[in-house]
Amino acid sequence: MTNTLNRKNEEFKNECKLINLKYEYGKEYTGKEEWAVITELSEKELFEKYPEQLREYLPFILLSIEQGKAITEFNQNEDKFRKRSKNNGDAYGYDDDLTERFHPEAIEPDFIEKQELDEYEFNHYQKKMKLIEMAVASLTEKQHKYLVARFVDGKSAREIAKEEGVSHQVIDRHLIAAIKKFEKVFEGFFRK
Repeated sequence: MTNTLNRKNEEFKNECKLINLKYEYGKEYTGKEEWAVITELSEKELFEKYPEQLREYLPFILLSIEQGKAITEFNQNEDKFRKRSKNNGDAYGYDDDLTERFHPEAIEPDFIEKQELDEYEFNHYQKKMKLIEMAVASLTEKQHKYLVARFVDGKSAREIAKEEGVSHQVIDRHLIAAIKKFEKVFEGFFRK
């Protein structure tokens, strides 16, 4: 049984060529049929001879050998054209509309401005980091400790106060003083 099926599959492959239409034509293809079967057989002869093999390709379009040759020839010519135009274009982009193919970086919007912006952002980041270091250096030991506990560790003023054995108002005063020092160091930085 399997030998007969394998033999039929081989005969089908020899006598029919298949084209996946959705693959061949991409998004442009809107038909219901996913396959094209190219053969010399009529539809009736095809179903009589290969009913099992055709089942997975239903619905399909039946094409003659000549139509299949025309499709193959068209695809070969399109491929040749694509390769020729890629190989024979002006590598320096002097011809119209070729610059972007050979130099995609040149058509990036505001290419030079982007590089300047990257440099500016890096310098801006460095300035921020120096200001943060200055602000941290201006804090007292307790202000630093409470600020880290509050904003890095995520503890509330009451939790810090409980751990330190002081009232939460004392912690609040230290935090407010530390925040004011940060604001003073960063004053005017963001207005530039």
